[in-house]
Amino acid sequence: MLDMKLVDLVLIIAISIIAISIVVGVIYFILTLVQVRKTALEIEIAVSKVNTELDLVNKLSCKVASITEKVSSPVVSMISLLFYVISSINKKNKCKEK
Repeated sequence: MLDMKLVDLVLIIAISIIAISIVVGVIYFILTLVQVRKTALEIEIAVSKVNTELDLVNKLSCKVASITEKVSSPVVSMISLLFYVISSINKKNKCKEK
């Protein structure tokens, strides 16, 4: 008889420990999900800001590319012309030496 009461007591303690463990685990899981949700919202805000900044950078890079294209075209033409003149002068000098 005493053994049955002891077995029942051990069983009740074991079930209580298991139930408390499950409750603690569920609470921890819920807290983790709340933190993941907050982190996801922060990431969404950060990505939105980065996207806005990238749009600005894209516009600026297009303007810089346009300006360099406008500037480089005459510069390249002048350098080509100068190279042609110098190479023509060198060819004339080589012909005179022969």
